[in-house]
Amino acid sequence: MWIAHYAQGLIAKPFAPRVPLIVLALAGAAPDAAFFLMQFVGIETFNFDKTLVKKGCFPYTNDYPYSHSLVGMAAVGVAIALFYKMFARVYASPKDLAVIVATSASHFLLEWPSHREDIQIIPHDDKALGASLFDSPSATFIIEITIFLLGFGIYASFAPMATQAGFRNNPGRVQMTFLFMVVQQAMFCFGSAPTLETRWVHGPLFLAEILWSCWLLGKLDAQSAGAIPDMSHLKLSAQEKTITVDSAKKD
Repeated sequence: MWIAHYAQGLIAKPFAPRVPLIVLALAGAAPDAAFFLMQFVGIETFNFDKTLVKKGCFPYTNDYPYSHSLVGMAAVGVAIALFYKMFARVYASPKDLAVIVATSASHFLLEWPSHREDIQIIPHDDKALGASLFDSPSATFIIEITIFLLGFGIYASFAPMATQAGFRNNPGRVQMTFLFMVVQQAMFCFGSAPTLETRWVHGPLFLAEILWSCWLLGKLDAQSAGAIPDMSHLKLSAQEKTITVDSAKKD
């Protein structure tokens, strides 16, 4: 899967409202980001396969026992959770950290139906899993868009209003984010590979899409460094209105 992985972060937001959406979005896509980073240094491999071009989307055969095993995905989530705990400006509760780890580990649930028998439970496991949804580009496109929209719907319906200030105050951000997601998913499902060079061209392009997507999603809640927007001034204004009304009655 591709943009469907950002739905994981959107769904996680109501469970960890203090964690910025950019962090949760990155947690959902982190195993893919980790893969593209590890293939740069040769720990994992990313190979373009011409025989898969006409077969479906994502025409690559890969060896990624660490980033695309369930254990590895959970480990990536732990790394992100620890990094967040170190640098967040607000208290990172055990629940917040657990949600980050679970969001990363849940990456596996979407890879299983989409990949072509190349994901594992533990690194270098003898059994590889995958139901090969990638061999149906149109179905992949529709399902991924649906999952992403479902994730956004859950976020918009159940996350605290204070964590939705970014798109509530700037509706255009939603349209811009949706457009970018649809375009990159269309390229993922129906586009052709720009070159045959995966390590230094395809990998960086995919990694850039992940980082840009997380940044855009972060703008929807407009939280900064782990802090919910300060709403104390709204409470003060309400108190001032009460005092004003009471004063008017006495006069």
